[in-house]
Amino acid sequence: MDALQQWFIEQHEKRKLTIQQLAQNLNQPVSYIQDIEQGEHILEIVEFLRYCRALDVDHNIAIEIIQNELQKQS
Repeated sequence: MDALQQWFIEQHEKRKLTIQQLAQNLNQPVSYIQDIEQGEHILEIVEFLRYCRALDVDHNIAIEIIQNELQKQS
């Protein structure tokens, strides 16, 4: 989901959060954030919701991005 990864990056940059700050908000190592943003780690639903909460973004927008990507693949 390249579009979702890019959106997550844009959101943390928009909020002026560093990867280190985001990792701290999630109580995870920096490598966890890097893996997510590089597409090497796929979020489970609970992780996804926590990630959206840590970014202070509406998870429904992220779901729309996922749905749009899936429609393009069909």
